Amino acid sequence: MKFAAFDLEIAKQTPAGDGDLMRYAPLGITCAAVAVDGAAVRFWQGVPQLSRAQACELVHDLQALVANGYTLVSWNGCAFDFQVLAQESGLVAACGALALNHIDFMLIVTYSNGYRLGLEAALIGAGLPGKTKQVRLRDGRVVSFSGIEAPARWAAGEHEAVLCYLEQDVAQLLALSNRVAQKKCLNWTSQRGKPMSVRMARISTVRECAAIPVPDTSWMDNPPTRAEFIAWIP
Repeated sequence: MKFAAFDLEIAKQTPAGDGDLMRYAPLGITCAAVAVDGAAVRFWQGVPQLSRAQACELVHDLQALVANGYTLVSWNGCAFDFQVLAQESGLVAACGALALNHIDFMLIVTYSNGYRLGLEAALIGAGLPGKTKQVRLRDGRVVSFSGIEAPARWAAGEHEAVLCYLEQDVAQLLALSNRVAQKKCLNWTSQRGKPMSVRMARISTVRECAAIPVPDTSWMDNPPTRAEFIAWIP
């Protein structure tokens, strides 16, 4: 299987710690990236953000990758990245088809175990370096960085810093995809220190994840519902 790891950064600045960024939509897209084996990371970017035409071009480019035999992979791309891209491009049906037919590793974990998992935990569980935590700014300073800061940094003209962060995200996601395909499982450690895993003899697309048995979430106060991930898709 040829993986193409996809991620994007939004334009709108939102409050830190709010897990439901879609409530602030439209969010805009400043940049997006795809990583495939054996090639440099490919970027799409716009200042101050991608125009409608540029967002449509991104959709068509992703469709071309799929037509060329690549399987798109993301971390929470079904509920977030592809939904944002659908809003920005207006190509809702096309983005919905991309979302349903791609691999969203976080969605697999959530459908299997009933709760969300961060990419950082999955990377560490796979024995890979974690997410980029520092970037170099135009004035030479090296500063701490997280995804929630990307919109403000982009607006301030720190495009290279944001692209560096995004590049590492898709590169690490690609490495994780290859590791899961090799090991046939995704591993992480729970907050209580317990080793956890989801076995994947065959990695399911979002559409195929509907066949995963619904887990027991009675112990959770507010478990995510499956509808939250796919409600936007026509």
